Amino acid sequence: MNTASAVRDESSQTAHPYEQDSYEITWITKPEDLQTHAALIDAFFALYEHPSNFPDPDEREDPDFIKERIAEGTDDPHTHLMACSLVSPAGEKTFVAGCIVELYPDSACGLVTYLFVNQHYRGVRIGSDQKKIAESLIQSEQGLTGLIRYFAGQYGKTVNAVLFESNNPFETDAENDSMPPAKRLKFFSRMGAKRIDFDYIQPPLGDDKGIVTNLYLLTFPWLTNLTDTIPVTVVMRFVMELAKSLDRNKEPDSLTRYGYDNYSHDLAALQQLQGTHKLNPAAPELTGLAAEGRNILREMYDNLVDQRVDDQSVALTEIPGIDL
Repeated sequence: MNTASAVRDESSQTAHPYEQDSYEITWITKPEDLQTHAALIDAFFALYEHPSNFPDPDEREDPDFIKERIAEGTDDPHTHLMACSLVSPAGEKTFVAGCIVELYPDSACGLVTYLFVNQHYRGVRIGSDQKKIAESLIQSEQGLTGLIRYFAGQYGKTVNAVLFESNNPFETDAENDSMPPAKRLKFFSRMGAKRIDFDYIQPPLGDDKGIVTNLYLLTFPWLTNLTDTIPVTVVMRFVMELAKSLDRNKEPDSLTRYGYDNYSHDLAALQQLQGTHKLNPAAPELTGLAAEGRNILREMYDNLVDQRVDDQSVALTEIPGIDL
């Protein structure tokens, strides 16, 4: 789920003067919204699947899985779409960008799973404030900032962290990505994003997907009053809940299913561990999740403990690789 594969920094672009236009961001948060905004959702997922956005299939979830979660009103996780349209002075609307945001209720973490902009509108500045489309999706009250406030009221959850993934420029061939990863990370750095200082492994998104190891896990600290650290337990509760939620995309006999019993066991074990010491190598306290010959949850836990800057937390750092 490589967030914002389509975000691009093109501040010199002047081909599309949209000073007189405005933008409108529509939230799709409830089952009935799928019918109310059916045409907009069709356009949303057509752009989502366009090859200019997410070329690595292991990083792209099947749209049917996303729509099913909204249609069912599931909390595993709560799934929301934000569809951004340009509005001309005459009132004509053109869909140009989308964002998928999930709330994981057990860990109380938000995840910006996908953020994408039509390639013809990347870098375009809109309206009197001259903000780029992706900036408005993140910073405006119509966008992510307002949606996080909505979570608190709608679900009774104070969000612990707003997280997202982006390609590690040191481990990603720029020619196989929709844009150079370092350029994308520069954009996020300007938006106040920080990297969580550990080796993140994305669990398989489905039976036909593999683990992904060339991603950073990042956060927008300013959205949830984080400063320069994040507790190990917050990160682990999120990655465990993410792994559990992905079971719905897999067959019952899938080898990469986490399983609710294992998830519940590991939550209790994490409560005891508290991120203060590594797992017992002879009898690891976490059942974890095996994929491609590795137990990725155990690996991430031990790596987080190794990276601690105090008894229970790891650092939020400036993003490596943005000066490449």
